[in-house]
Amino acid sequence: AVAEYMKNQEFAKTPGIHLEGPFINPKCCGAQNPAFVRQPDYDEVANLNSIAKVLLVSLAPEMPGAVEFIEKATASGIRCSAGHSAATHADFNKAKSAGLVHLTHYCNQMSPLHHREIGLVGSGLLDREIKIEIICDTIHLCADMLKTVFKNKETDQMMMITDSLACSWMPDGPGDLGGLPIIVKDGVARLQESGALAGSTLKYAHGLKNVHRLTGKPLSDLVKATSWNQAQSLGLEGLGKIAPGFTADMVLLDDDFNTCKVFIDGVEKYSA
Repeated sequence: AVAEYMKNQEFAKTPGIHLEGPFINPKCCGAQNPAFVRQPDYDEVANLNSIAKVLLVSLAPEMPGAVEFIEKATASGIRCSAGHSAATHADFNKAKSAGLVHLTHYCNQMSPLHHREIGLVGSGLLDREIKIEIICDTIHLCADMLKTVFKNKETDQMMMITDSLACSWMPDGPGDLGGLPIIVKDGVARLQESGALAGSTLKYAHGLKNVHRLTGKPLSDLVKATSWNQAQSLGLEGLGKIAPGFTADMVLLDDDFNTCKVFIDGVEKYSA
């Protein structure tokens, strides 16, 4: 499906795939379907990469074969991120030495900070190089946690994401995620059976609005976490910055962070 869209990218650009799973810890599935979980298999990803470029793979670094997978993927230009994981700080260090560069959906389905084992949450705060993805809807992380993370991490290491579903900004009601039934109520998506959060219904600009108003950080600093950091981390040349020589991909917002205009390759694609 991604390969087909890449042939005619009418709207948002798709430079590659983020493969979130299936090489995760079955104890940390969250909204992932446990029926699909399996151990890391580099050949499987290499086959997918031959169909449509794989830019990023999220996996649990503590699972058997994960470190070897990270080494092979990194050598082939595929970035690796830790997610859906119960990794210890020692597991994190081994994975980072093998090439790990990201933490996926920071704090969610991730070994928490504890005073005798700092886990992946603590590793993300402690490490000065690892980049962290963060869902800024004030639901996946409460407002105080968002403030804590942005206070203790350099903006250069932050990557705001939405993890939004196909049902984003649709009326409340039932849906499906990877074969698992979900329910959206008051704009919050959860698995019907377990109640686990199942992605967000966040609009990207509203995540930026949340962070700006919670932290007071200037937009001139926060904007790096919306584009430049991601482009740098994924090796996307000519993207992520408004400057001479860069591709004119831009979103114009009003004072309340509503989208006014969208430009892709300098061509206006949307106007409110």
